Amino acid sequence: MTGHMKRCFRRSVLVGALALSLAGCSNRATHEALQKAQALEDQQQYQSADDVLVEALRAREIQLRKNLSDQLGVDALTKKVQADPEILKMERAQIPIYLHLQRPDLASAVYSDILGGDPNDTVVFETLKDHDAAIRTGAVRVIGLAGQPGAIDALIGATKDSDKDVRRAAAAALGTIKDPKTVPPLIDALHDSYWFVRSDAADSLGREHDPRAVKPLLDTVADTDSSVENSAENALALLASEKAAQADDFAARLNDPDAKIANIAAVCLALQKDARAIPFLLKMASSTDTATRLQAVKALGETGDPSVIPTLRGMLNDSEINVRGWGIIGLGKLKDTDSVPALKAIAANPKESPNIQAAATAAVNHITDTPTPAASDSSAPQ
Repeated sequence: MTGHMKRCFRRSVLVGALALSLAGCSNRATHEALQKAQALEDQQQYQSADDVLVEALRAREIQLRKNLSDQLGVDALTKKVQADPEILKMERAQIPIYLHLQRPDLASAVYSDILGGDPNDTVVFETLKDHDAAIRTGAVRVIGLAGQPGAIDALIGATKDSDKDVRRAAAAALGTIKDPKTVPPLIDALHDSYWFVRSDAADSLGREHDPRAVKPLLDTVADTDSSVENSAENALALLASEKAAQADDFAARLNDPDAKIANIAAVCLALQKDARAIPFLLKMASSTDTATRLQAVKALGETGDPSVIPTLRGMLNDSEINVRGWGIIGLGKLKDTDSVPALKAIAANPKESPNIQAAATAAVNHITDTPTPAASDSSAPQ
């Protein structure tokens, strides 16, 4: 055996012996830490349980880095630490503790570390079976953030959980995953008994950019809960403005018996610059209902059609400040040069609110291609 081979052999023997020594010591230390942490967890002393594990993890990492730094480079050492079985055991024990502490952010950070050492780890998925609904809710949030294989199926299952907060968390988490597979369970969630689930499902469907969501969302606009209605309307507007919906789906509902559905269909068509919206929006603009007029005036400014300019000019005298404000904005978007004198008069009128004056000034600048000064603290019309 050559001298080089002898040295390599001795080194491998030393490293192997060192690993066995570390394993023996760490097994005892890990076992003791896990036992102590579990006892504290059973007493609902979750922070103290975490303190025990954090200290044991720190000691284990120091031990690993001290004894292996000569044999491994920085990157290899980091991977060795991440994949250390003793560290993984203690990090897995931290997950339910952080969920009990209602800190899914910390649980997510630890789970990321675990996946760095063991990409196939399923500890968070296992917590979905916990009897405590709060733990299941936190687990759903962590799974949504992790985005690993199997997350979609786990979250879909959670949308059928017996606890409403778990279902709500699942509906929200599914919206963070851009995958066609999430759309059908989110559509199903629009019929959940809990309004918050329905609202979050609508929000998530708006982010998925899938045309299959349009018809169910239009139906959801008729929901008895105003928050769900608003979420569905916002989702539809997002789908329409980002061209993730078919214009015909909106046009088919312009004569819907439910006025709320017909109105949002017209608004969405306007966002797609579809002329079929204009007759309906003009009718909406004459409504005695302020909310309907506001919907109409916002949409008219999006049509890009000069035929709506006379109606927008008429909105400058509306009794509702936000309707007037959006009328001004619409005229600016359509670059109606004939409205410039009236808009300048509004901007100079001290009796007008600062928001209306600012909107008029911005509209004039846009129409005349004048650079707009830096924005003030005043708010735009709502």
